[in-house]
Amino acid sequence: MAIQAEPNKRSIISLAVIIVLMILVTALSNPIYRALSGKGDGITYTAVNQGYGGDVVISLTVEDERIRELTAQGESETPTVGQKAITQYNETVFSELSDAYIDEVSTHLDAVSGATITSGAVIAGFQEVVEQAQGASE
Repeated sequence: MAIQAEPNKRSIISLAVIIVLMILVTALSNPIYRALSGKGDGITYTAVNQGYGGDVVISLTVEDERIRELTAQGESETPTVGQKAITQYNETVFSELSDAYIDEVSTHLDAVSGATITSGAVIAGFQEVVEQAQGASE
């Protein structure tokens, strides 16, 4: 007949403490990694370039190395040309890049016909924010 040792309170408490510590380490490791690596939630990069009527602002928000938001703004641009081009960038190219991995994004954009100066400001700003984000993700 084998004799079984009964667990004492001290070993049960020790086991419970080890389990709790393992859970805490697992739960906290990802946020700690993000904080230390700079790959946290919602990092926004901004570039400002001169358009035809004023500043054109490009904002890029990256979360978990994916594009979460990418927008162009230029309230001073002419409504029928510059602002129309900005709207076209936002509704087509920039919306298509939503959820793309930042490291896979090309910095090449085509100009919108008839809005050369505004397009140049959008393209330059886009290149700036993508390069900033790609440099931060390395």
